[in-house]
Amino acid sequence: MTDKQRFLVYVKLGNMIASVRKKNDVSIGQAISILLDKEIIQEIEDLETGYYLEGSAYLTEIFKTS
Repeated sequence: MTDKQRFLVYVKLGNMIASVRKKNDVSIGQAISILLDKEIIQEIEDLETGYYLEGSAYLTEIFKTS
């Protein structure tokens, strides 16, 4: 993974954590747990899926994180 790809992954995950936290009125830790339970983090970190290039809102919707 290049530095640019790593940056995109972390920005994407940060945005998704913030979105899940706001939608569900939960702590950061709980939001991360929600994403871990749905295996979203692993999917976004897998560069072959291309998810790291998609918008956070789109990913939040397709993975039904609320």
